[in-house]
Amino acid sequence: TGFCYWATDPIDNPDYDRFLLDYHQITGALPQTTTAAPLKDEALTRRVLELFKRFGGVTNRFSVLSTKHLNQIHAAFSPEDLIGVELILQGKAAPTAKAFVGRARARKEKFKVASKDDATALPEGYPTTIACVSGFLVNMRQGRLQLVTPVPGSERWPLGYRIVGQRFFRTPDEFR
Repeated sequence: TGFCYWATDPIDNPDYDRFLLDYHQITGALPQTTTAAPLKDEALTRRVLELFKRFGGVTNRFSVLSTKHLNQIHAAFSPEDLIGVELILQGKAAPTAKAFVGRARARKEKFKVASKDDATALPEGYPTTIACVSGFLVNMRQGRLQLVTPVPGSERWPLGYRIVGQRFFRTPDEFR
């Protein structure tokens, strides 16, 4: 399929459900949505979940950042609401680690300078990434098209994805 957001939480965009509907009308499919902020705009989250109930699609995901966050999600959404949602536990005691890429890498460097090495527990080369897809990443605002693929975060690929190729364009027609 595809995705309608990158390097941000989809719930940050108040029109995200409209992007999903446009995507569905063009492709006949809905892309997976992963959010760490399902409670930020509960009405928007419910509209997104409703689109998946109506049209079907892949399982959506909520990144759960703490036990308190998990309890708040369960208080806001019924088991029926969460049938098409995978809860990704990423709190301090969770079995899955957060990806060591982007700002997390910068944060570790900051803490290393402050002699707080244990602040980020993931070692270099730990096989995590925030990038879950291989494909074309289009940034209309910057006029950039990139072919990307996930890789473990490293000094060479600090954002957790490799840019296989890149092209620039100035107008939507040039993009086509």
